[in-house]
Amino acid sequence: MKMTDNVRTKWFPATIALLVLALPAWTQAQQSSLEERLRTELRNTTQQLRDLQSRQAGLEAARSNAEVQRDAARAQVAKLQARLDAVEGNLVSQQRSSQARIAASQERTEQMRGAYDELLTLAKGKEAERLTLQKALQQRTAELQTCVSRNEEMYLAGKEILSAYESLGAGSLFKMRQPLATSSRVEFENRAQEMGDRLYNAQVGVVRSDQDSNAGAAENDG
Repeated sequence: MKMTDNVRTKWFPATIALLVLALPAWTQAQQSSLEERLRTELRNTTQQLRDLQSRQAGLEAARSNAEVQRDAARAQVAKLQARLDAVEGNLVSQQRSSQARIAASQERTEQMRGAYDELLTLAKGKEAERLTLQKALQQRTAELQTCVSRNEEMYLAGKEILSAYESLGAGSLFKMRQPLATSSRVEFENRAQEMGDRLYNAQVGVVRSDQDSNAGAAENDG
């Protein structure tokens, strides 16, 4: 037991001495290793920072490009919206113009239809008036022909009366005054009555009265 203690006592100082001598070298080695690690980490961090900055720059560029595209798209949308508004405005204007033309056309059509109906009514009235006048003209023509015929008859009857009067002498008058000359007197009276009837029937007033009576009878029959 004492030998063990002696050995320990003998080697412990030597060990301490060796540790003391080796400590600076070990410390220097540790420092060198730490410095190298720090430098390595610094380089890595610097590279990562540069990578991040590069990526950030790329993102900034992409964002700027996206903003430019966005602004361009907005401008295009605004132009398209303006064109759409213009087209819609033109369509509305054309629709209103078309509706106005249609309304005007319908109004003109109604006016023409009214004018046509008015002219048709007037034409019908004129046609009825023409038929009435034509009927009256035919009636007056028939009356005129009747008057001409009756005037001829009256003229002939007058000539016969005048001829009979001229041929009637004193002897004939004397015979008619005799009591036994009844046949001569009757013949003379019949002849005078016949001529009187012919003169009466040849009057224009009588002719028109007869035709009016015939027209009234025809209307009653109708």
